Amino acid sequence: MSTPDKPRVVAIVQARMGSTRFPGKVLKPIAGKPLLWHVIRRLSRCELIDQIVIATTTNLRDHAIVQFGREHDIEVIRGPEEDVLARFAIAAETMKADYIVRVSSDAPFLDPGFIDHLTGALIAQDGDYVLLEDGAVTAHEGVDPFSRRALAKLMAEARDDTIAQEHVTGYFKLHPGFVKIVRAPAYPPLAKKSGRLTIDTPDDLAFVEVIHERMDARAGEASLADLLLLLEREPRLRDLNAHVKQKTIEPDGGMALIRCDGGGRFGLGHVTRMIALARNLRDREGIGAVFAVNGTEDAILPIVRAGFEAHLLDDASDAENVHEMILQHVPDILVCDMREGVSGRELCEITASVPVTAVIDDGSNRRLAADVAYYPPVPQAMSLDWNGSVCAPRVGWEWSLLGTDVRALPQRALSPRPTLLVTMGGSDPEGLTQRAARALSKIKPNFRVRFVIGPSVADAQMVARKAEMISPNVEIVTGVQDLSAEFASCDVALCTFGVTAYELAAHGVPAIYLCLTEDHALSASAFERAGMGVSLGIHDRIEDEDITGAVIALLSDAERRNEMRAAGLTTLDGSGARRIAADLKARVAMRQDFSRREAI
Repeated sequence: MSTPDKPRVVAIVQARMGSTRFPGKVLKPIAGKPLLWHVIRRLSRCELIDQIVIATTTNLRDHAIVQFGREHDIEVIRGPEEDVLARFAIAAETMKADYIVRVSSDAPFLDPGFIDHLTGALIAQDGDYVLLEDGAVTAHEGVDPFSRRALAKLMAEARDDTIAQEHVTGYFKLHPGFVKIVRAPAYPPLAKKSGRLTIDTPDDLAFVEVIHERMDARAGEASLADLLLLLEREPRLRDLNAHVKQKTIEPDGGMALIRCDGGGRFGLGHVTRMIALARNLRDREGIGAVFAVNGTEDAILPIVRAGFEAHLLDDASDAENVHEMILQHVPDILVCDMREGVSGRELCEITASVPVTAVIDDGSNRRLAADVAYYPPVPQAMSLDWNGSVCAPRVGWEWSLLGTDVRALPQRALSPRPTLLVTMGGSDPEGLTQRAARALSKIKPNFRVRFVIGPSVADAQMVARKAEMISPNVEIVTGVQDLSAEFASCDVALCTFGVTAYELAAHGVPAIYLCLTEDHALSASAFERAGMGVSLGIHDRIEDEDITGAVIALLSDAERRNEMRAAGLTTLDGSGARRIAADLKARVAMRQDFSRREAI
């Protein structure tokens, strides 16, 4: 209970499982304990905080947070998912708070002394909101003490403001005259700039794990002051998450719904390149992503592993599925990377409420219903008719979307003995790995052969055994998620044409392409004309001898391989995902600006 001398201070931790950029992050483990545990543990050491409460939502998936509260004897208050301010009002009233410490559940390095420093200054000066004095810097993140009076005024006068609803105290920063803001003195122990210490993405989580390992710290024991000293000694540690964009209090983020095919007969190419795009949207542009996948369950695993929410579409019509997810997630962007499903007419109808719709490598009528379409300069894209459409086509090698985010290519580590990499995609629906093994068995290779067996290949063990029978020089690679290291250590690749062909070219690897369809054969011809590879055409129209002849010819011609390597590196820069993410973000911002002007 509060007294005239000691007002009641309640820390309200805002937490939910449905983070747009990193779903479920609040319960992700750090040094063996959930992120939320770290937050509660550090708050419990504050001398001025009388009670800690978690404010979560009424969404069913947030029952996991309620369960966490029960297990750790922490009060949990539930309220509207889209209205953080309402949750704070419920929690403050229930807990009879005089002063509130707003706490973000994504800040694992809270400092109890700093929190008491701010809270004490706020109470001593009878303020409504507290900031450090002008010019003071701090590495601390994730806390904002404010008064119950200030909360009451927000509810009375700014109840419908989106900044107040989502960020609560962010409203005070944008409207400094709204309440009485007082200043706390600088806090010397933490008076440094730190870079990112909050967790918004899987890369942030990896950074925090590495920090704990480097400090040899048990869960909850890594002090922020010691962490800052470590970063001064080892500044390269910051590179682990330096590329992640910090979220701002302005409503400039958003959500992308990604509809793609994946798994089974589709392979995993669409999935891997959409993950690369989603990572760039999330980490660089502050836009979260949720996936709707048409295909098989194995396509969901790499998406979830990358930190995104993913749903396998059911047997209802594709248009109904997508429409339902639009209603549920209210996306700012819809990205379609698919070869079947929603028609152009259906897409036009169901995306009327989506500000920006984009398609990837889509020659169907869906492109005419989109706002923007991205293509490499393959013959099919160059011949498309855009009459009557308002879609903005982006055609060029710079818009090629790779499955690997080539931020830094691995150092090329070639063996003295030439190496042939055989990779036929994540699922190899046509069994081309076995076809390649049969073709290569006809020769006595004086080179290394590395077969990559995709994670979704049927009868993978049998396929591996057959490949191993070729020669003692054969090596089998399984369970690999990122082939960059393989690309960096081979001289020539034999592959199914698809996303892998783009990745190989960006890594400077000459390739021989087997094509599954006429469409793939047309695209492969553009790679051949650009000097990046050799296309053998559609796989069921060629003989095994065509494969062995092409492999021997290319491995025997070092000069030609060097020319192909140079062509690939100069044609594809590997930044397509980053470029498309920035373009989509700019289009969303343009639409938002237009909507604001229309509202005036």
